[in-house]
Amino acid sequence: MVQVTLEPLKIPERLRMPTVFERAWAEPANRLRPRILLPASFTAPAPIAPGEHRVFMVFNRKGGAGKTTTTLELACVFAAMGYVVRIIDADPQDAGLTGWLEPRYPKGLDPKNRLTLKHVMYGEVGLDDVTYRTRYTNVFLVPSYEDCAVVEYDPAINGERTLRRAIKRSEAPVDITIVDCPPKVGKLSTFTLAIGGEVLVPSQLSALDQKSSESLLRTITEAQEEYDVRVRAAVLTAWGRTVISREVGNEMAEHYPDALVCPIRRSVDATTAPKENKSIREYNKRSTTTLDFDQLGHMLVAPRGAAA
Repeated sequence: MVQVTLEPLKIPERLRMPTVFERAWAEPANRLRPRILLPASFTAPAPIAPGEHRVFMVFNRKGGAGKTTTTLELACVFAAMGYVVRIIDADPQDAGLTGWLEPRYPKGLDPKNRLTLKHVMYGEVGLDDVTYRTRYTNVFLVPSYEDCAVVEYDPAINGERTLRRAIKRSEAPVDITIVDCPPKVGKLSTFTLAIGGEVLVPSQLSALDQKSSESLLRTITEAQEEYDVRVRAAVLTAWGRTVISREVGNEMAEHYPDALVCPIRRSVDATTAPKENKSIREYNKRSTTTLDFDQLGHMLVAPRGAAA
């Protein structure tokens, strides 16, 4: 099996977004400048220490917000930094992350015998048993298919800490776990938030996303009352110079005052790459979308071996 090794990128200064301790865009829409808004509490990230493990949950209760893209692109960024990354696909929809990334199952394995997240939820296997290689070196995937939706209505599955325990019991040398959370508020979304860790909130810049922002905030606030989670970043996907970009960006900065707010500029590569079963980073490493995700990743974690 040929794997793709992801290399670090050098972002041209003219394409790098400035990082500012601001919390709003005030300029007219047609003059908007992409920049990363930092919270007052922001400090430069440190590299992950040996034996340390970080969890990022990519969460939005609305579909089409860019969760899957954010999950995969950040996994590629972290792998290029030298880390081992495990993605948990907890969004059981057809043509989701598992369909995009295509796990590398053992040769000759009957599809009926493929293990997925569903088997973990039923307590039949551990997380390491359902972790598969992908086309990218040091990016592993726990797959999920439509049949995982049974978790939502089967009363036999009622342990909200199931995934948290599965991660804790894992013996795989994983530095970072990224969870692609389901959009529907139900048992699966509760189980993913119960893992605890850092929440990344992607939001596509549309009127529908804007209308759902208040209910999203309530869901995350309620989760913070129950679990050890904090919002680390608001990710503005398909960003452009529009009124809605300014309004949603400013609203996200207000809703999550301790999180950085990062635009991800739109590009045709973001829609084309999945058709090729490639990450945007592999499809076009010079794409502004690729560069923006790379910059976001470096705002969350420093590369392995970097000075603390």
